[in-house]
Amino acid sequence: MDVTKSRVKLTILSLTSLISFVQNTFAEMMEKGKTRVTSVFNFYHQNSDNGGQVIDNSGREEVNVFEPMVFIEHQITEDTAITGQIIFDTWTAASDTKLDSYTGASKEEARTNQSRLAANLGARSEKGKWSYGANLGFSSEYDYSSTNASVNIARSFAQDNFTLGLSLQYYMDELSAFQNLSDPEISTGLQRKIFATSLTASQILSPTEIIQFDATFARSSGFLESTANTVNVGGTREVEQLPESRSRYALSTKYVRALSETSALNMSYRYYFDQWDIDSHTTRLAYLFELNEDEDFIETFIRHNYQSKVRYFADQFSAPQTFMTSDSDMNQFNSYETGVYLNQNYVDKKLLGFELENISWNHGVVYYMRTNGLRYGYYQTSISFEF
Repeated sequence: MDVTKSRVKLTILSLTSLISFVQNTFAEMMEKGKTRVTSVFNFYHQNSDNGGQVIDNSGREEVNVFEPMVFIEHQITEDTAITGQIIFDTWTAASDTKLDSYTGASKEEARTNQSRLAANLGARSEKGKWSYGANLGFSSEYDYSSTNASVNIARSFAQDNFTLGLSLQYYMDELSAFQNLSDPEISTGLQRKIFATSLTASQILSPTEIIQFDATFARSSGFLESTANTVNVGGTREVEQLPESRSRYALSTKYVRALSETSALNMSYRYYFDQWDIDSHTTRLAYLFELNEDEDFIETFIRHNYQSKVRYFADQFSAPQTFMTSDSDMNQFNSYETGVYLNQNYVDKKLLGFELENISWNHGVVYYMRTNGLRYGYYQTSISFEF
């Protein structure tokens, strides 16, 4: 059997989201001088009536997010490419608005509507069995800014049937937040640093099977509170208080098996634990079905997650504690998620004098709910082409 061809087929069928589709699109080197553009648009809606961190005790966690993104890659040599990414999103969050009203923040300061601008510039290269990559990026919004950098290296073995990769990431963040709810002044210049590393190994077991393992470690330090979270202490609202460090660990595995030439199963499991006593188990099962010889496909999936609560969590506190949070994300819950993705490919077209090649159009709809009341849904669409 042709292992290389089967590997390409399995790789296509193992895409687990439209975002991962974008990332995998960039993973393959193009012809020298070619450019690929991918535009993505996300619309996200979230709601809940059980958010203990919301300052007016309503529990309302409504958020609406609009997010367009553009990815660009240019092949400068046969084995080296440069990449760029631009993200702009805007959102409204009921909890932010209520926090501003409670503290008496001025209209100019109030976070009724927020927006974020983020960009990333990178390069990657392949030399024989080795591949290298590096990225620099920034993100900026009303109360948060971040500068980040990452490097990654990977090597293939055993006629490219086994791949081992290592990535390193570092973030330097600066935040602004209320540290005293009786004072409308916002504290600025609060620092947060994050270091993360991940080791990934993938193995082709047969022409119809791939397995992958990941181990990730992340260390956060500095101001780790959320800028909008509060706690109820004896009927009075105070700001959230959390430790100045947090270590996180995750181990995961993914198994992809082609059931036929046109269908595949994608199964994954992830175990997460951290310094704040959260334990989390996540399982995901996806079925992918090819629609035609152009490798258009549909993916349907279900996902379940169980999470324990952090040691500092309570719905409310009778007296001040050194560390306190009522963030629903840090409570114990079960969550359930399901969705459908559609990938479509089109013949080459000419537009405004440009010959567009490898055109693909993708759509996704996802619904999520968890047992502590939070629910969300989002729609994503993207189009990608080369010229």
